[in-house]
Amino acid sequence: MKCLFSALAVVLTLFVAVSAQVPKESGMYFGAIAGTKINSFDRHFVADVDPQLYSFSIGAGSAWTDGRYVAGVQFLYSSGTASNSSGEIQYAGFENALSLGYNLSGNRRWSVEPNAGIVLSSNQLIVQDIESGAFQNLTNNQVAAAFGLNVKLIDQNGLFTGIKIGYQLPFSGDTEWRNKVADTGSGLKDNLGSFYVQLNVGGLLSLASAR
Repeated sequence: MKCLFSALAVVLTLFVAVSAQVPKESGMYFGAIAGTKINSFDRHFVADVDPQLYSFSIGAGSAWTDGRYVAGVQFLYSSGTASNSSGEIQYAGFENALSLGYNLSGNRRWSVEPNAGIVLSSNQLIVQDIESGAFQNLTNNQVAAAFGLNVKLIDQNGLFTGIKIGYQLPFSGDTEWRNKVADTGSGLKDNLGSFYVQLNVGGLLSLASAR
């Protein structure tokens, strides 16, 4: 983990050094985020419920842009439920993400940004079987790589509307769910990789203009 963050620090340092040499338009994006992601787990919990959940996400983010380079952070909370006559599965997750991107568009009113980054996620499942009363409270925390494409439309006042699509790929592959209360292993493993779609709305605060 230390090596991963050290490598990221080197990339950020080089990014700042290269960007500082070229006097281009720079600014800060601030915005709200709403979206959905697909959580698909194995069917191995106490309730006989299909554990494919379309969770709803809300959060906020900001990004620094210098020329065509973009470095951003975002914070998200996600929740979703799957149920039938047998039982219910409730999902909740928190994410902190750091990303680096590059704007392919030369138009100031449009931004097309492929990006990659790191996500720290905390995930929880509460599962209950109606007939037997069996209950599970499970947690699974992961570090994942995130790849996405962010498209923004920016008006003359700096307000923007954007959409972002992408995928999160856990570095550890399948990881074990742990019993939250006892902090013991459950023997159940899942890959928490997920596709996501996000709507972004906010504003661009211009810090400098190109000469």
